Amino acid sequence: MLDTKLKNSSDRKGAGLYVSVVLLSILAAIIVLLYKPIAENAKVFVEKEKVEKQEQLNEFSDAEKKAFLKKLFQGTYVLKWDLDRQKNNKKLDASGVFLDGKDTVNSDTEVYDTAEGDSNTNASEDVNSYSTDDYEDSMNMESFKADFANLMNDWSYDFYYNSLSTYALEYYGVDNQSGQIITNTGTKLNAFLDSENMEEDIKQIQEDYYFYTVIKFDKDGNATVPYFNGIMDNNANAYLAQNLTQQMVERNWGNPAWYASRVKKPSDMTVIYAVRSEEALTNVNTWQYSYLMDQLNNNAYGKAGGAYLFAVAMMIVVLLGLLLPVVKPLRVGKGIEARVPIEICLAGFAVTVAFYSEIFLPLINETVWGDLFELNANNILDTNAARGVSYVFNILLWAVILLVWFVGVLSIRELFIKGPIRYVKENSLTGRFFNWIIRNIRKFLRYTTSFDMSKKDNKKLLLLLGCNMLLLIVFCLFWFVGIFAVIIYTGVLLYQIKKHKDKLASDYQVILAAASNISEGELDISIDKDLGVFNPLRDELMEVQTGFRRAVLEETKSQKMKTELITNVSHDLKTPLTAIITYIDLLKDKNISEEQKESYVETLDRKALRLKLLIEDLFEMSKAASNTITIHPVEVDLTALIKQVQFEMSDRITAAEIDFRVRMPEDKVVVKLDSDKSYRIFENLLNNMCKYAQRGSRAYLDMEIQDRQTVITLRNISSEELDFSGEEIVERFVRGDKARNSEGSGLGLAIAKSFTGLQNGTFTVTTDGDLFKVVIVFPLVKNFSGTITEEE
Repeated sequence: MLDTKLKNSSDRKGAGLYVSVVLLSILAAIIVLLYKPIAENAKVFVEKEKVEKQEQLNEFSDAEKKAFLKKLFQGTYVLKWDLDRQKNNKKLDASGVFLDGKDTVNSDTEVYDTAEGDSNTNASEDVNSYSTDDYEDSMNMESFKADFANLMNDWSYDFYYNSLSTYALEYYGVDNQSGQIITNTGTKLNAFLDSENMEEDIKQIQEDYYFYTVIKFDKDGNATVPYFNGIMDNNANAYLAQNLTQQMVERNWGNPAWYASRVKKPSDMTVIYAVRSEEALTNVNTWQYSYLMDQLNNNAYGKAGGAYLFAVAMMIVVLLGLLLPVVKPLRVGKGIEARVPIEICLAGFAVTVAFYSEIFLPLINETVWGDLFELNANNILDTNAARGVSYVFNILLWAVILLVWFVGVLSIRELFIKGPIRYVKENSLTGRFFNWIIRNIRKFLRYTTSFDMSKKDNKKLLLLLGCNMLLLIVFCLFWFVGIFAVIIYTGVLLYQIKKHKDKLASDYQVILAAASNISEGELDISIDKDLGVFNPLRDELMEVQTGFRRAVLEETKSQKMKTELITNVSHDLKTPLTAIITYIDLLKDKNISEEQKESYVETLDRKALRLKLLIEDLFEMSKAASNTITIHPVEVDLTALIKQVQFEMSDRITAAEIDFRVRMPEDKVVVKLDSDKSYRIFENLLNNMCKYAQRGSRAYLDMEIQDRQTVITLRNISSEELDFSGEEIVERFVRGDKARNSEGSGLGLAIAKSFTGLQNGTFTVTTDGDLFKVVIVFPLVKNFSGTITEEE
């Protein structure tokens, strides 16, 4: 057949997407396959990193021990506070236990920080250098008591709810005067208080506990540490180095020495602390240690090739994003992937870069050496199956990451194609948001500046009333002057409203009169006056008038056509029918010769065939006029179709003595048409040319491509005078010879025009003197190369 099937762009776009996904998946698989070499290479780097980080690991250990001693120092104050409350059997505020109202410097303030090497003399001089009068001016004792009470409440909460559980700390406190005890353990920690008689119990405690210490305070608050074992190389001074001044410094109070000098130290009591396991003393900073180890492993895997793999993968994706769009048949970068907002792309880049250090490097270690989803550990899958699942997961994860990079590259590539301004408008959420704001502002301005009476514009009325209210409020701000302004404003407003009302009434009467005239059948009136807000109604009314006039003309024309149709059909059907009846009567004569019979039968056959063709054309025209013909559009090579029609009618063209010249493109011109109906169009046109063209003249058929359309022009010189218009000749049963002596039915051009319109084309006939011209226009699909051919 003549129809041609070409591969459409959607198929190529699908192929481009498929190729992109396949390439990215292959790259993801290659990345995952490189996990094992990187993990093997990382073993050496892990050991090197551990050596380099050992000093930092030791610092973490020392920090843990110092933090533990600090908690013991604070806990001693808390236990002293609770012992006094138990001893006195009443609720005592912390200030009642540790503050006595004296302004003398406490001996505790003589030690600022023994770890720093400050001498007692210098510390004492520093404290005494502050005058009591200086501080009484800035802070009274009541304010200090409140601050100190808050501090002790914080220490108490932290000791009971954090320190005890964090370190699994056991304590035993006793008041040396009353023998009052406070403890959280059933172990005989009090054995240290009677070492001579409970020596065996002390040995058992020393075996069961990793850390233990005994701290004794005399009546003056001086502390001694007879037992200290487990941390800080068994150095009791590590605890004694703790002092209240340091705690005040950490609380960021203005003068810690002054505060510490007002606080009494715990006195006349003994406190015993004990911890069973070493792990309990190190778990407080486990997260720091874990973070350091994770950092160590990440550095090792990065140096072992992880960083290079990540960078190379990103560069390959960038190259794919730049090179694949160059392959035009794939149509990569022509769809939604190139319109992803730049903010989303940048967010994707940021997430994937964070993925490198937070997930990617640990993922290599866990995928190669561990059980990523603990499938094997929980007996869900065997080792190989669990590893296979983890590798598939890694490939899918990398495919998604690579796709994010790929889409980001395609989106950024549009910056160089569209330019910065257009790119920001079309490829950024910010640009789209501002465009949305601008559109809505313009819409609002149009809304507020137009007032259409055909709409119930309540919102606009509210807006006008709101503006009026604001104006009145402004007038009211000027008091008496505003009152006079309101009076003047009201008068002006009243005058304008009355003037506008009178104009509306006058314009309404004009519209009403015009509508009344149109209803009475006067279709030639016009309204040239500016009717203000009634202008839309005036325009609609004039459109109604024009529609009525057009309908009347169409109805008149239709009635005329019906009359002519009946006349023409009667004449065209009557002529061959009369001839048939006549020759049948002649055949009834028995005296005619055989030669006459043959002649009569031949004439009957010709007239019957003529009648058959007339009836078939009549039915076909009726179907076309009622749109009951089914069209089957396919891609047709129009040049081949016209050549086929010309070839099959070459005998008639030669018999008509016409020099028929055809000019068409050499390439295929593909148009989506019904091949049978299109063949009939050009067959009818060439038949019409053979019937009515001047013998011995030239006729032309030209095909051109203009503005994405196929234009076919057919021209010939008529043998009869053309005293009708182009619109008249395409009416049904209209012929080139008004005597109706030719073979035509008068339906050829009408059928051709109907078939053209049914296929989204245009059919135009023009006459100029004896020149008869038909122009047919069809929308172009594509030429042979698949590209649109522009007119040169």
